[in-house]
Amino acid sequence: MSKSRRKPVPRARTTQPDRRDQAAARQSGPPKRVAQLSGAELLEQIRQVRIERDNAVAELAMLIDAAVSQDLGWPQIASQLGVTRQAARQQYQRRHPGGASH
Repeated sequence: MSKSRRKPVPRARTTQPDRRDQAAARQSGPPKRVAQLSGAELLEQIRQVRIERDNAVAELAMLIDAAVSQDLGWPQIASQLGVTRQAARQQYQRRHPGGASH
């Protein structure tokens, strides 16, 4: 004979804030300092942050290039980027055609 199958006992669910709810609360509106900026100030901030982003992307590309040149592995690089090895390699090679293929 087969073993009897018992129905699972429903467990009491602990009440922890849902991460999606937390993210929604953070994104519900701009921080007060941003909300108080004028239109011209907002546009200037957008321009400045874009420049900072472009500089950061360029610096990251140089760092990745140097890491690859020093024979650091894609798994090591990927872990610092917070992505998979394959994603890091594909993104790097897409941005830098003909880049190192270690």
